[in-house]
Amino acid sequence: MKLKVIIPNSGMDRKTLDDREVMLSAYAMQSTEISVDCIDHGPESIENAYDEVMACAHILPKVVQAERDGFDAVIIYCGDDPAVGAARELVDIPVIGPGKVAKMIALDLSYRFSILAVLKSCIPGDMEETYRKGFDMNRLASVRSIDICVSDVRDDMEETFSALYKAGKACIEEDGAQSLVLSCLGMAGMGERLTKALGVPVVDPAFAAIKYAELLVTLGLSQSRISHPAPMEKLYL
Repeated sequence: MKLKVIIPNSGMDRKTLDDREVMLSAYAMQSTEISVDCIDHGPESIENAYDEVMACAHILPKVVQAERDGFDAVIIYCGDDPAVGAARELVDIPVIGPGKVAKMIALDLSYRFSILAVLKSCIPGDMEETYRKGFDMNRLASVRSIDICVSDVRDDMEETFSALYKAGKACIEEDGAQSLVLSCLGMAGMGERLTKALGVPVVDPAFAAIKYAELLVTLGLSQSRISHPAPMEKLYL
């Protein structure tokens, strides 16, 4: 199968995108082909509602093109799941939002989970997104930040790991979390190590999305057309 991964950040060079392909392919089935692309215009990272809206219009053409190019599913590579709802209206292939998938897994593995966010300013948005996606807020133990912006998360991976470990430990010991969700896909690769260090499941949305996409394609499932009807034809000025 062929999976298209669309990163809703602009200005990423080909080497960085290729590195993401290699990283994600390590968690995919041997027969799965992964292609990673980013948007051509828009924000360099998504850290608030404004960034998300500015990225959406540039995500949708990439999704439509992926279906035309024969991809079996699309993953919008951001924990906020920008444009997922709109993209599902435009194509028949599955469109996956890693943030929602990661929370679904966390709630299946535990009674209460916490989210590890990048910045303090992201905490209200993460809480709102969790509520809007239909999750029981009584099962959200907390949202804590590591105070590292998205563009800097991968600059010093040891510093990021230490910050995630400290915040995750507080979620478990002070907030009652029984599992954790990484909110930013720039944190990809940290989940397994944190799981071992903290002793609770830490869901890495980047890899969870790959496996979920493979599951849907294998089962022949995609978004419901009742839930996500195609847009009516109309004039857009």
